[in-house]
Amino acid sequence: MEPVISTSFIPKRPVSTEPLVSSSHSGNSIGLLSLITVVIVIGTAAAFAGVYIYQKTLTAQESSLQGSLSQAQNGLGSDFVTQMQRLSQRISGVKSLIQNHVVVSPIFAALQATTLQSVSYKTFTYRFTNDATTNAKMVEVDVTGTAKDYATLALQSDAFAQNNLIKNPVFSNLTVNDQTSGVDFKLIFTVDPTSLSYLAFINSMTPAQAAVSSVPSAVPVMVTPVVTPPTH
Repeated sequence: MEPVISTSFIPKRPVSTEPLVSSSHSGNSIGLLSLITVVIVIGTAAAFAGVYIYQKTLTAQESSLQGSLSQAQNGLGSDFVTQMQRLSQRISGVKSLIQNHVVVSPIFAALQATTLQSVSYKTFTYRFTNDATTNAKMVEVDVTGTAKDYATLALQSDAFAQNNLIKNPVFSNLTVNDQTSGVDFKLIFTVDPTSLSYLAFINSMTPAQAAVSSVPSAVPVMVTPVVTPPTH
């Protein structure tokens, strides 16, 4: 009789229905995370290097500009700067001279337009003064001359009153001339300086007049105003 061999099956570990995790998949996850970390580190280092290089470039450019500026200043030299300062002072002086300069041509024109035929002038002077009441700056004109008679002086005073340039005309020192039988007189009147401004006079000139006035004359010319009687 054959012997009976009893067999039994005992599992070595519990039976589980869950799938086993592959070790190769875990290794792939760790490798991808490491790669991302390396890329981030490299990118950060590259950005830092770029900023550093850019900063160095700006510093070099600044130093170069400062050097160029210093060379330009040294190239000008102190003599050139001094000459420019003197030129600026001269220009300022000329501007001030032009602004304060006056012309007497408008006074001659006013006398020409208002003087009677029977009145003549001998001397003409003017000076700057201040008004006693308003302390305003003005031009005082002093004229001496001869009139036909006292009635002529009265008419002449009325003619001056019609002119806007001549202010406060006053006749004095009236004396009869034995040789001419006329009346010698002294005339004083005032003029607003703004009416005699050289700058305003130049600006009022036409291009043709400015061209004529700019031509130098070899011989001084004495201008004698032509007197015409006013209309009444």
